[in-house]
Amino acid sequence: MKITENLKWIQPVVYRQLQQTVKKKQLAHAYLFEGVSGTGKKEMALWVAASLFCQHPVEGLPCEECLSCRRVLQQQHPDVTEIAPDGLSIKVEQVRDLKAEFSKSGVEGQQKVFIIEDAEKMTVGAANSLLKFLEEPNGKAIAFLLTTAKQRILPTILSRCQLIHFQPLSKKKLLAELENKELPASQSALLVHLTNSLDTAVKMSQDEWFNEARQIIWKWFVLISRNEAQSFVFVQTDIMPHFKEREQYLLAIDLLLLAYRDGLMLHYEAVDLLAYPQYRETIEKTANQTGGKTLTKTLEIILSSRKKLESNVNAQGVLEQLDLLLMQR
Repeated sequence: MKITENLKWIQPVVYRQLQQTVKKKQLAHAYLFEGVSGTGKKEMALWVAASLFCQHPVEGLPCEECLSCRRVLQQQHPDVTEIAPDGLSIKVEQVRDLKAEFSKSGVEGQQKVFIIEDAEKMTVGAANSLLKFLEEPNGKAIAFLLTTAKQRILPTILSRCQLIHFQPLSKKKLLAELENKELPASQSALLVHLTNSLDTAVKMSQDEWFNEARQIIWKWFVLISRNEAQSFVFVQTDIMPHFKEREQYLLAIDLLLLAYRDGLMLHYEAVDLLAYPQYRETIEKTANQTGGKTLTKTLEIILSSRKKLESNVNAQGVLEQLDLLLMQR
């Protein structure tokens, strides 16, 4: 799929806005692309950059086939410069080097493009150093600042950029993107219920700890649904040794919640997108045996337990109490 088609699909509103701007040649000198990771911010910046260097534009838009387009989209064009955090931050020296590039003519023309990833990680010194370009823009240089945390950008930087918000991907769009990356359908289905970031979903899919975690919680769900007393011991023998931090305990709760949510949807034949499609038969059988009212009560119990975890109540105690409450329904 061409990048144009992909951007139209994942960010239709932003694409339409920038498409018109590109066609009319009314680009601003600085943009702040804001939104969660994996929503196409960098791809959109590269696409706009390609439009500036394209040798054979189609109605003012990049053809994606000429040498200039290919080099921009492959991040190999000499007049498109990118910087990213060096360690935990973007340092003042990096911005000074970038400003030095501002003052030079383009290698293959006058136009230059700068893409700053994770712009919220600029040190105060780096951000202040960047201000001079933003205050006194060179008409042949365009900057794209990409961020997932707009609130951490200095107000003086914000005020000098055109802000464009990138919407989180819908579950169905994210699922399609994950399947394009050849992730197993069953794994992708669960991930889209846990995050709306493509990057985060891919990282989670590659995380051995997470993949073991989802198997552990599925086993816990099966033990509870069968009303087996072993489920209480399972909290101590399997869950607690694997889940050790507050965020991990919250994830355990979410994984269990999604299994019962699937059950409620199957019971009322209101299926949208299951988190555990590979276990549909097991969940449906459990749901039919449990009943709609009990399933609703179960979800309320699990959500209540989640609130306790968010309040820093002892995790093992919360999970053991949750197990007992679910067994007593």
